[in-house]
Amino acid sequence: MKTKRIKLNILSFIIVICTVFLSSCSPGIDTYEIPVFNVMEEKFSTVEVKKQDIHDWDKIKLSLKTTSGTTFSFNYPEYEKCTLYVSEPGTAVKKGDVLGVITDKDLEYDLRLKQEDLELKELLYAELYNKYLATNEGYYEMQLALLDVEQAQYNYNKAVEKMDTLKFKSPIDGIIEKVVETYKQMNDSFNNPYKVYTVTYTYVIENYLLDISVADAGSEAFQKLGLKADDTYQIYDSSNNIYNVRIARIYTTSSYNSYLRRTVRNTVITVEFIKEEGIDYANVVKYALYYNLTLKQLNNVIVIPKNLVTKTSSGEYYTYVLENNKKTIRYLTLGTQVLNSTSYVVLSGLSENDLIITGSVME
Repeated sequence: MKTKRIKLNILSFIIVICTVFLSSCSPGIDTYEIPVFNVMEEKFSTVEVKKQDIHDWDKIKLSLKTTSGTTFSFNYPEYEKCTLYVSEPGTAVKKGDVLGVITDKDLEYDLRLKQEDLELKELLYAELYNKYLATNEGYYEMQLALLDVEQAQYNYNKAVEKMDTLKFKSPIDGIIEKVVETYKQMNDSFNNPYKVYTVTYTYVIENYLLDISVADAGSEAFQKLGLKADDTYQIYDSSNNIYNVRIARIYTTSSYNSYLRRTVRNTVITVEFIKEEGIDYANVVKYALYYNLTLKQLNNVIVIPKNLVTKTSSGEYYTYVLENNKKTIRYLTLGTQVLNSTSYVVLSGLSENDLIITGSVME
């Protein structure tokens, strides 16, 4: 019995030893935690609606029409005599002043004959007219004499027009800087050589003309300003120096644009400087000059950028606002485009302090 118990204890010990050994050889058991996921939430960026005053304007670059050193020239052949009425540098001339005249003896003789004929016809008519007043006779003779006067006047005017073609007139106002006469050799139809003279006038401009070209979008706005010839306003350069100018001329052209399917208008305003002492305008016009055209002036309005507005297929406009912390669609009634056509005026659909959604992120 004792021997049996000893054997049982030995067996139990062996089993324990084997169990410990086998446990040390087996791999460890990995444990895992069940992951808990955070639900992402959409966060919105917004801009608060505020009423504002809009001064919408366009920056227009002026183009120079006249420059110092402008020239005018005319030609005449050597077999014609030319008399220069303006030949001295420093002479001030106005547009239309006669600079030189070509002498044509045949035309001068014809003009003299036409003038004498007109004077004789006028004398005869005067005699017949006085006779009719005194005697109440010779009415038809007087009327025939009047017709003769009208014909003689017509002939004289035509002769004057021909003579006028021989006059070379200044095309602009200015001061003559220099007068140069040159010639080149030519050959007539019989190959006979002759000279053709060229007289060139170089001007120092008394003032500078500049054009402001207003495209279709701004033409209506410019018309509303009510500006007219001789009105004054201001232009500026890239350094924001201000110059006063006077409107010399305004003209508008219209044309049909087949792409837009409507008539477009373009307005050109020609201006000249109102000169002030101490300013070198010849230097001023070497650089860019600008004019700010007010397109719209609106007060106390709500505007929305175009990129925050969506148009439906049915032509409705909407945007998204943050309302009770939720993204909500808001339909809009839009007015005119402002801020150089980057935004709309909102007529209805938005109120002050509304929050327009401008973007979102997931967090």
